Amino acid sequence: MKTYNSIIIGSGLGGLTAGALLALWGKKVLILEQHYIPGGCATTFKRKDFLMEVGLHEMDGLHKEDFKYPIMELLKIFEGIEFLKVPELYHVKMGTFNYVLPEGYQAKIQLKRDFPKEAEAIEYFFITIEKLYKEMYKMLHHKWLSLLTHPLMPLLYPTIVKTSKLNTGEWIDKHFKDYRLKSILTANMCYYTDDPYKLSLMYFLIAQGSYINGGGHFIKGGSQALSNYLVRLIMQHGGQVLTGKYVEEILIENNRAVGVTYRDTFNPAIPTERLYADAIVANAAIPNIVQMLPEPQRNALQQKIGKLQPACSLLSIYLGFNTDLRILGVTHYSNIIFNKNKNSLKEMRNDAHSPWSERPFTFVNYGVIDAQLCPKGKTVAVICTTDYLADWENLTPKNYQIQKEVVAKTLLTRLETEYPTILNYLEYYEVATPKTIRHYTLNPKGTAYGYVQSIGQTGTNRKKATASPVKNLYFASAWGPSGGGYSGAIYSGFFAAKAMNKNVKWLTYTPSKIEDARQVRLLRKEIIADNTLLLTFEKPKHLTYQAGQYAMLQLHEPKYTQLDIPLRPLSMVSHPSQETLSFAMRLSNSAFKRSIVAMSVGDVATIFAPMGDFILRPSRHIVFFAAGIGITPIVSMLKDLEQQHFIGQVTLCYSCKKETAAAFHKDLQQLSLPNYTYLPIFSQTQKHINSTYVSEHIPHLADSLYYIVGTHSFVQGIETILLEQGVLREAIIKDNFN
Repeated sequence: MKTYNSIIIGSGLGGLTAGALLALWGKKVLILEQHYIPGGCATTFKRKDFLMEVGLHEMDGLHKEDFKYPIMELLKIFEGIEFLKVPELYHVKMGTFNYVLPEGYQAKIQLKRDFPKEAEAIEYFFITIEKLYKEMYKMLHHKWLSLLTHPLMPLLYPTIVKTSKLNTGEWIDKHFKDYRLKSILTANMCYYTDDPYKLSLMYFLIAQGSYINGGGHFIKGGSQALSNYLVRLIMQHGGQVLTGKYVEEILIENNRAVGVTYRDTFNPAIPTERLYADAIVANAAIPNIVQMLPEPQRNALQQKIGKLQPACSLLSIYLGFNTDLRILGVTHYSNIIFNKNKNSLKEMRNDAHSPWSERPFTFVNYGVIDAQLCPKGKTVAVICTTDYLADWENLTPKNYQIQKEVVAKTLLTRLETEYPTILNYLEYYEVATPKTIRHYTLNPKGTAYGYVQSIGQTGTNRKKATASPVKNLYFASAWGPSGGGYSGAIYSGFFAAKAMNKNVKWLTYTPSKIEDARQVRLLRKEIIADNTLLLTFEKPKHLTYQAGQYAMLQLHEPKYTQLDIPLRPLSMVSHPSQETLSFAMRLSNSAFKRSIVAMSVGDVATIFAPMGDFILRPSRHIVFFAAGIGITPIVSMLKDLEQQHFIGQVTLCYSCKKETAAAFHKDLQQLSLPNYTYLPIFSQTQKHINSTYVSEHIPHLADSLYYIVGTHSFVQGIETILLEQGVLREAIIKDNFN
């Protein structure tokens, strides 16, 4: 029987912090993460030359009085991670009004200078923050969670008690008159919620005070660096982090959490496993934990959280520019852009639901600091704004993509208005909606913030509602008492680990690791065309897939890591019936590709598979259009058609620069399909595929199914040609890459 001191469901910062602390304290820890990357929202992904930061714009605090500072010191995070100071808190652009808010004492001095009529209110604002911090610091040294219900709370902690009963909007309105000043003090409201009149004043002042007192910081190389550091720390102390593993059930005995069952996220053929532990940490969203529990525990937890409301979500447009944006006048890091001058703070809650042509947004230029997200001379940036899953979840796949493009074009046009000519340098963009957040993190409503920090859902009320009704089941996520954000997640992990270390009866277990059958050895490497490498690995045990699907290939010890991540999605070029697993790729100067070249036979990688729905559908006739290395899934699909003894017409149009660059060219010439036509197009000497080419070379034009794979521009171009020729959109299956 496989047993642990603690099994942690999810590898967001809350789960990783709890796991790292428990491992540091000598506990046997296992983390099970449903995604193939650890970190939750603290992750990065690679597009072209750009490392896109998923969630972190800036982390608050990191000064000596910051509540999370001793936690991070305990984990020696500052020894392994470099935090870059953001030059100012933020830059507000509101119609013709511009204001740059500095951090620290200078913020108060500047605000008093620029708003002399509001000097007394500004002083009170900063004094209230100072009092809150003193009381919170005192409380944290006196078991703050239990003191929340202490009968002497109003006398011991008057500022905490008072501000916990007030909302931010009304308090700001009461003490300040100048709307421009109100806007400056609350400009980054989307860091917390969408409505200042529903936001707990206590929460706002503590969070905003942390930014003001310590400034903002960005993790050099992106927030994935922090997640990776915590994973390494857990492993160095005998723990294990398994990604691509989805927990289905929490095992209960005598109302005590004793274990979990889990399965592989991507491969249903891998058998479900059962594991046991002294205690379970749920880093997953608390509403999702409800579904993992049996009755009556399921109903007990649902009754506790049933009335809690999730926070809003976010929409992000990840941007890669081929210039240093400071040259174009984007000299500030965080630029909060309102559509026009406002007259009332109450407009803020309406703005969050306003049309995209009017909705406020934040534009972050990571290039203002040495973020290490792209090569010198280029810039990674992001547009971020409040959004809601309800506006996206009922769209058809086609309309979803159309709406994403509409939103992107609208916000990019507005960005161009603020910074003329900036779009001339835009090399890449990608839209992430609340559906994206839900897909990758499984968070209900697509929110990264957990429950909204409203008056009724903060402090004592939140603690009571999110306390686990099951013994030895602990919560460590944005959905718990400390709330969302990177700081909230770290606090949640710390409080969970601390409570467990005090209350759980720990047993002693023999050190052990779960054998991961998805880890396979490299068998062969061979050049098959110009600058094209074929990799052949052992086939993972239990792997079954369909021709055309892809896998995520993760390198274990990549030789090169700069400006890259050790994973890539790659189509499986080998047929499912083969005993080995093969991938083909074009080589480049990226760290990942150079690490592939540096691999030796026998080196180990992990395969997450199968993924994707680019697979064969029933059809009388089939036409493939492929560009470059996009031929890889089609090779497998053609082998499948051979095995099916397919008798319909099969036409392959393969566009490559020249013959020596055409991967699998000889194999494609020798297929044994009875009605197969191979049409290589070498663009160096031949014309590109156009409408005339299609009408002349494609038989059964209206009676075929079309598969297109290649770069985004290639796929779009071929699709346009086919539609112009009268092909139905439903007959076109696309797989594009960048």
